[in-house]
Amino acid sequence: MMRNHLFMGIFKRVIVSMRGLSDNKRKMMKFAGFIVCVLLVCQVIFPVFESNSMQQGVSNEYDRFGKDTFDVILAGSSTIMYGIHPLQLYDEYGISSYSLTTAAQRIPLTYYLVKEALREQHPQLVVIDVYYAGYEQTTSFDGHTHLVTDALSFPEKLACVTDVVPQQKQADFLFEFGTYHTRWENLSKADFYGNPNRRGTYGAKAWYGSIPFDSFGPVIETRAPLPENADKYLRKTIEMCQENGVEVLLTLMPMDYNKVVENGGIDRAEWQKYWNGVQDIADEYGINYLNFMHCYDELQFDPADSTDGGTHLNAYSAETITRYLGEYLKENYTLEDVRENPSYDFMREDFERYQEYKTELELMSTKDLGDYLDLLKNYRSSRYTIFVSVKDIQGYALTQDIIEKMINLGYEGGGILLDKQYHSFIGMIHGAKVVEMYGGDEALFYDGEINRRKVFLSSRTLEQGNLSEIKIGAKDYSVNKRGLNFVLYDNQAEEVIDAVSFDTHVPEFTCSR
Repeated sequence: MMRNHLFMGIFKRVIVSMRGLSDNKRKMMKFAGFIVCVLLVCQVIFPVFESNSMQQGVSNEYDRFGKDTFDVILAGSSTIMYGIHPLQLYDEYGISSYSLTTAAQRIPLTYYLVKEALREQHPQLVVIDVYYAGYEQTTSFDGHTHLVTDALSFPEKLACVTDVVPQQKQADFLFEFGTYHTRWENLSKADFYGNPNRRGTYGAKAWYGSIPFDSFGPVIETRAPLPENADKYLRKTIEMCQENGVEVLLTLMPMDYNKVVENGGIDRAEWQKYWNGVQDIADEYGINYLNFMHCYDELQFDPADSTDGGTHLNAYSAETITRYLGEYLKENYTLEDVRENPSYDFMREDFERYQEYKTELELMSTKDLGDYLDLLKNYRSSRYTIFVSVKDIQGYALTQDIIEKMINLGYEGGGILLDKQYHSFIGMIHGAKVVEMYGGDEALFYDGEINRRKVFLSSRTLEQGNLSEIKIGAKDYSVNKRGLNFVLYDNQAEEVIDAVSFDTHVPEFTCSR
């Protein structure tokens, strides 16, 4: 990590050193500069080819920070990636932290991520997720291993690959372009701009949905020694931190502790004994172990609406668990409150952007029309434009409650949509400017401009073309399904935040994106 900073620094030094040299030496330096430029381009281009898998890897936003920025480093699997939000720790407790978490991060891989973090950040505390304490192999699927090795810099990258990757595969992990070069045909906007679920989150991941499951428990008290490799690398990580004067906190996130994860070969009911066995290691080294398996009742999480089916906490539950961790860190460790340090003012700005991202993610995850209309009220400003267009029919299932929410949003004439006959409808809200056009069984059109960008909307009922169009510039963003089609546009960033359709002709108001 921090590879871009390294190559840019070398490039600057090459240019400066060329001054005053003879022609031959200058040619040699130009050639060296060319090589450095090629390497720099590789550092910029390669990560684009690595995505989309890297959406579950170490967040590439880590590269924008300098050394010695973070007092706390979080490392481990996706359970802690979803569960702990570093910028909330900053806002509520003044803790500077970053989440070096990846999907299916085995403990041997955690060791090398922490090793590099100690060299670059010199943190006071490392928080290690022990979800994979029951896993014997050093690696699993190649893709999961790449999530870590692709993010590492030398010498940690070389040491990690030669240590945990089978010899016949090591070249692909050391020179990853050979692995990803065939992706060029599949590149998308997400590869260049990042996954919105992790944008500006300091490595965490926020998700606002929920999938119910039966229960978190029951749990057992039985302990068992960890499998050899998990035990070996967990101890190595702890010892490495302690040798460098860095404190260690082990943790296990809340989840369905009895679920069988078939694609990962994990029987959590069986693994409970390993998670309990981690306590023996913590006691041996005199460190803390925050095992939520034995305090999930205290958190009062509802299995019906707190996770994605028993593995990852949603953003609502993550706020609770992050607050719990923040209180624990303040009580058990001496950490600077960086809110009082002017050199960390950038974190306040990052936190404000993070709040915006969370609001957007909540909107993008919402499938209930009433909730969606409520959330849209957060975007009544000149920065955003809210578009809506009817396709086919406005919907006979519309209710007075929904219409009142539309009126509160700004579409004051929305009551006509309750009529049990075909209606076309076009709406646009841009700050104080509101456009609303209502028709009968007919086609409606609107031509306009937002911040010098041309917009075109159409609404056609079933017999009049059966179409919804919401064009911004040359592109149509409408989902174009029966009922109400919404598009939320960020005029400042010039990008669509969300495009969604609700079938208001059926009581379920079926949501499509």
